[in-house]
Amino acid sequence: MENASKALIMAGGVLIGILILSLAVYLFIDFGGKASVIHDRITSNQLTQFNAQFNIYDGRKDVTIYQIITVANLAYQNNIDEEDSTYKVRVFFEVDGKGEISRYQDNANLITSYSGVDTSTGEINDLFKCHSVKYHENGRVSEVHFSRN
Repeated sequence: MENASKALIMAGGVLIGILILSLAVYLFIDFGGKASVIHDRITSNQLTQFNAQFNIYDGRKDVTIYQIITVANLAYQNNIDEEDSTYKVRVFFEVDGKGEISRYQDNANLITSYSGVDTSTGEINDLFKCHSVKYHENGRVSEVHFSRN
């Protein structure tokens, strides 16, 4: 009788051990899946926030030269920070034969040439349009194109 009760206690211990181990594996898999979903959401939010900095100009016809220079500086800063050179952002200013612009260009000349400020009223007369925003295959903005209205 003594051996039978010890065998039952041992069997019960093994069953409890298997239950605890099964619970640990289930929790590990469940938390791992949730962490993956949270990581995907964070990545998606970061992509949306990044693109929003450029998308606010898409289709607008009231963009000033100051805003274009701001976008070029933003793209330049991103390109410095971006470790993978395949996902760089390029800004094109398609006015008077100009092409891609970057932070290194003489922005003072662009401002003097294209600010179009009416000295009597202080209104900006020289406005541009953002006619296209293009994307990399990963969904990040790759090109922003500005031209004269």
